Amino acid sequence: MKLSHLIILAALTSQILLDSCTQSKSEPISSNTEEQVIYPAIKVESAKPSQELQIPGELESYFETDLFPKVNGYIKRINVDIGDRVSTGQVLAVLDAPELSLQLAEATAKMRSAESQLNTSKSVYKRLQKANQTPGTVSPNDLDIAHSKIVSDSLTWLGTKAVYQSIQVMTEYLSIKAPFDGVVAERRLSPGAFVGPNDKSAVAIFKIKQENRLRLRIPVPERYISAIRLNQPISFSVMNLPDKKFAGKVSRISHNVSKQTRSELIEIDVQNPQLQLVSGTYTQVTLPFQRNTTSLTVPSSAVATTLEKCFVVKVENGIASWVEVKKGIEAEGKVEIFGDIKSGDTVLKTASDEIPNGVAVKTKL
Repeated sequence: MKLSHLIILAALTSQILLDSCTQSKSEPISSNTEEQVIYPAIKVESAKPSQELQIPGELESYFETDLFPKVNGYIKRINVDIGDRVSTGQVLAVLDAPELSLQLAEATAKMRSAESQLNTSKSVYKRLQKANQTPGTVSPNDLDIAHSKIVSDSLTWLGTKAVYQSIQVMTEYLSIKAPFDGVVAERRLSPGAFVGPNDKSAVAIFKIKQENRLRLRIPVPERYISAIRLNQPISFSVMNLPDKKFAGKVSRISHNVSKQTRSELIEIDVQNPQLQLVSGTYTQVTLPFQRNTTSLTVPSSAVATTLEKCFVVKVENGIASWVEVKKGIEAEGKVEIFGDIKSGDTVLKTASDEIPNGVAVKTKL
């Protein structure tokens, strides 16, 4: 009895399972599942995007120059060395040029001789003028000759004086002086070395850098240059002082885009009275900026990028269309876009090339 009940129960179970499988096979699978998907969408907004751009920069001394001698001579004495601070006009080195001293002595003698001759001619002319007060004592020709002699001697004296002054100036070049306040960055020669402008393999005696004031030079990428303006605040840090932030303002804009780097150079004047910063140091610059005019922005996810193009999926009358755009400033999850699109247009919040161009879609703002 029990066996027959078990057989009947197994048969009923088999029939139920068979009917279930038959029913599931007969139900159609909808082929329009994509139409049932509701895509999140957003409106294109008009705004002035802002961003903090992190770019590298380099510190340079405000002034930097190599000091060469103007006259030939031997280095007699060097008064400074690497790392010494110097002030404008300070004598850094003294040259020795005996022949120049002899030329100066000769020029001095000639100038004094010419001056003496001029004084004599003036005295003769004065005596002739005094004697001429008595009619017939001095002929007019003698007066003319005496006057011409004064003119000639005067020109001779002026010529010898010019030569003297020229050589005197050259002797002043025997003292190598600092052109500005700064630091001796390099000393390349020692006492006894021959130097001069006529030496084709001339080596600078010193390299002087102004370190109490620096230039921070920053190459700004081409896409951001329209947002750069004078006196724009910036901040930067250096590797050797990682816990300290330095501030400055944009002092100069080159208005020239480099063909090699596609960037525009800007400069920031940095005061450095304690010489904490060193020229040649690389910096990490934070450059905050904002567009001067409004532009269109969308969430970063609304822009899709493929190998061929960068686009947003615009939805109009329920139809999706790819609109090619160019990206601008990107910050805080939003990106600036430029293309055939306007404020208020509806675009998918998440663009993808998996959504065909021209397909019907349902959206929800």
